[in-house]
Amino acid sequence: MRLSPLLALPVLLFLALALGYPLARVLLLGLGEGLGETLHNPYYWGRLGWSLGYGLASSLLTVLLALPLAYAFRYRFPGREALLSLSTVPFVLPTLVVALGFLALAGPRGLLGLNLQGTPWILLWAAVFYNLGLVLRLLVVLLPSLETPLAAARTLGASPWRAYLRVGVPLLAPGLLAGGGLTFLYTFSSFGLPLVLGGTRYATLEVEIYTLLSYRLAFPEATALALAQLAVSAGVTLLYLWAQARLALSLQSGAGPRTLPRPKAWALALALWLGFALLYAPLLALLLQALQHPAAFTSVWRGDGFTPAGEALWNTLRFAGLTLLLAFPIGFLYAYAVWRGERQGRGTRWLDLSGMLPLLVSPVLVGLGYLLAYPRLSGSLVLLVAAYTLLSYPLLSRALLPALRAMPHSVLEAARTLGAGPWRRLWRVEWPLLQPALRSGAALTLAAVVGEFGATLVLRRPEWTTLSLAIYERLGRPGATPFAEALALAVLLGLLAGGVFYLLDRGRGTVG
Repeated sequence: MRLSPLLALPVLLFLALALGYPLARVLLLGLGEGLGETLHNPYYWGRLGWSLGYGLASSLLTVLLALPLAYAFRYRFPGREALLSLSTVPFVLPTLVVALGFLALAGPRGLLGLNLQGTPWILLWAAVFYNLGLVLRLLVVLLPSLETPLAAARTLGASPWRAYLRVGVPLLAPGLLAGGGLTFLYTFSSFGLPLVLGGTRYATLEVEIYTLLSYRLAFPEATALALAQLAVSAGVTLLYLWAQARLALSLQSGAGPRTLPRPKAWALALALWLGFALLYAPLLALLLQALQHPAAFTSVWRGDGFTPAGEALWNTLRFAGLTLLLAFPIGFLYAYAVWRGERQGRGTRWLDLSGMLPLLVSPVLVGLGYLLAYPRLSGSLVLLVAAYTLLSYPLLSRALLPALRAMPHSVLEAARTLGAGPWRRLWRVEWPLLQPALRSGAALTLAAVVGEFGATLVLRRPEWTTLSLAIYERLGRPGATPFAEALALAVLLGLLAGGVFYLLDRGRGTVG
């Protein structure tokens, strides 16, 4: 029995209702009356230009920093694996936690005494903070395949660094394109960091869309900008998928990290740990600033004119739990259907691409589409949970697919020859083997939902305030006390997201 078409049906139905129809409503309105207004307004062109420049500059800066780091990670040094794991921590941190960290370090009340808020430099720093570890992990996967060609270059007289630049970097090109493409997607359509750190001058298209909706109710212009953003994201995503396919073909087995003399290994470890400490200084600044106001850790639970921390925490946890109940089966069915189709020799590229579509769409655009497509459900928890599920299930499926593809073929064939049918093989053989990847995917899903900000801000009701919204409402009030409470809530949210990810994942899985 060929199960892949049957397994794909629930996923495709969910995508049609949760993405296809809302997106069609956005496109129709954006191509109508909103398009002309947008094309004739130079201000909107400026927002598009800055968003493109921000995405490109962030990608270039991240790749340029990742290249020498990848070279350093070719060698074994004390704390190498711990540092590599630490490099991915920012990826699971909520955007407002990171934004508060940068304000605590380089904001109006920052520890540096230098206010970078409202400048492009703090946004570029934040982009590198978020994406450097992601690009580095992609390059580290390719490092073993460099050893043979680099050794050949060395025998021809090239120095180690020259061999890396002239031979290794071209071989890393697929990983660089994939990492640079992901960095561009995340920064071009970013919302939380530009909203808090960039100000009106450096607002991205995503921030402008939210502003048009919230303050002017200008749906036509907002949808036209969303259409432009979607077109750019679609093109970059296709480039990313192409690079990912090349990356998969370029992987080769090889030796582990090379050994260095002990003094050089310790010197390299010290340099890298100091470099990452400087990069991640905003997290330390957040903690230090928050600890300077211990009273804020108790006042946030009372509320004092704001949403109490207990209510915000309860909303965050219950929304995350409801989302996982939906995202887990949808993400599993999607990944399993793609894998089964590949094993059966079916063309599943279309299914793989359709499951990636939610990664193209920003949270604010999702919220906008739901308001247009389902006005009668406006203010309903159904829309909020559906938005969370749509934005998070690809994380689970992308963690699961590599584990499915790496499953031993001999074990599955042995189960088949012993008479086990497809469903019995799934339950008795495949499911136990997938437990680490399932935990990793669930950790990514929960971490993303716990810190979700954009869709919540568009679809919110006052009684639905999450920890992210509780931080944002305090940032909207002047004074030292609201800022101190925002710092305390950011520490709580960061510990919650990081704790969920650590307890479920424990370093077992990766995102493919």
